[in-house]
Amino acid sequence: MSNNVNDFLGFNPHETEAAESFEGRQEPIPNGTYKAVATSATRKHNKNNTGWFWELVFTVIEGQYEGRTVTHRFNMANQSDEAVAIGRSHMKRYLDAIGNLEPRDEDALCNIAVIITVTCKKNEYTNRNGKRVEGINNEITKIDPAFNAPNRCDRQEPAAATTSATPPWKKG
Repeated sequence: MSNNVNDFLGFNPHETEAAESFEGRQEPIPNGTYKAVATSATRKHNKNNTGWFWELVFTVIEGQYEGRTVTHRFNMANQSDEAVAIGRSHMKRYLDAIGNLEPRDEDALCNIAVIITVTCKKNEYTNRNGKRVEGINNEITKIDPAFNAPNRCDRQEPAAATTSATPPWKKG
């Protein structure tokens, strides 16, 4: 077999073993606190198109589980007033943790270290074959600043954005 990489695919499929199934799920990380950054912030509509939420993907940046991700959704508009109140209060806690109560875009929500408290939660879902199965997912139950925050008025403004492709949390 040739060692040529297919430029379109980015690998040589002739030298790669095919997966038996796509049912494998990554095991959740254990209950605990982890230093993490939001590496993605996306505004999405709910499945019934009756509201919207922020979906933030947090990436663990230290320790044994470095590189693992946990997703959290913050309801902003929903038919349930309680869901909206919870989502907004959770987002307020996150904004307090990153020290920015007035973000102007998705980038302002990302790449600022926080401490996330993660628990494992049992859930039931429908797999790709339409079968109901039980699983365990991670859930973020608390978000705190990753530093001892001084009074807000004493905090320095973040440095202007640079053209570096390296996120701030990966530098030095």
